[in-house]
Amino acid sequence: MKRFIALSAVCAVLIAGISALPSAVEASVPAAATVTPKEVLYNEYILGSGSLCYINQSDVTSALPLVIKDFTVEPGDTVSVGDVVARVDRTASEAFIGSLGKVSQLAAATASLSTAMSLIPDEITADRSGRVISTAGNGSAVESGSSICTIAGTGSLVVTAAVSELDISRIELGQTARFTCSAYPDEEFTGTVARIAAAARSQYSGAVLETVVDVLITPDDPDPRLKSGLTADVRFEISDPRKICVLPYEAIGQDDEGEYIYVYENNTAVRRKIFTGAEFSDGTEIVKGAAAGEKVLLDPENISLSRFVRIEE
Repeated sequence: MKRFIALSAVCAVLIAGISALPSAVEASVPAAATVTPKEVLYNEYILGSGSLCYINQSDVTSALPLVIKDFTVEPGDTVSVGDVVARVDRTASEAFIGSLGKVSQLAAATASLSTAMSLIPDEITADRSGRVISTAGNGSAVESGSSICTIAGTGSLVVTAAVSELDISRIELGQTARFTCSAYPDEEFTGTVARIAAAARSQYSGAVLETVVDVLITPDDPDPRLKSGLTADVRFEISDPRKICVLPYEAIGQDDEGEYIYVYENNTAVRRKIFTGAEFSDGTEIVKGAAAGEKVLLDPENISLSRFVRIEE
């Protein structure tokens, strides 16, 4: 009887062990998360930045610091060369120059400060014909070389954008450009490349000095919200939209043989070499090696070739 009970107990243990075997085997198979390549529309573009201005726009300035008594013109008025645009407050201008503790190069070249004071004009005149865009305002103190008023030679509003010398070869006349203004960040405007500067120039991007070429864009449609002086971020489209597959960086591995992924096929992780293209903030284009609808395993560095895996739910 005792032998029978003992045998029954052993059988029970074996049965329990056998029934638990599939679970144990399954638990030993590493779990992996998957992602499906995302199909998106994409077109290549080049970025530039600049501002809106009128064609042949320029500032009326003075070599001496001045205080403007009042303006004889308002934005929108048309002026000719020699027309008076503002009257100067001589007394206030003398005090302003003295408070700065310095004079302009023009004043420094004179025999004395009093001589420089004698050069303060009574009036400011336009140095070109056109339409007044803006003024410094009545009573304003304007330093040497700063804008007293701005005059545009024509009424055509354009965007002037600086493009890196590395990208300028891909910009062409007639090319489509899209731009946004800081004043209207959620609104996109379209335009056409109308002119590319004949010479490059240098400008600072943060602390880095870079070489850029100015590109002039004509907006496709006039919009009263677009004003001279607004800053603009420009995107030059250099290809037609096309469908591409994008994978997150977490699904891509890299070793001496190049970039690769693991695709989930028949409960196994199958390694596949890939070729990538355009890069984005959340992933990269897969030119060859993966297609939409496939299950691609994340964290490829932790997956062995042809190793059985189970998918995390």
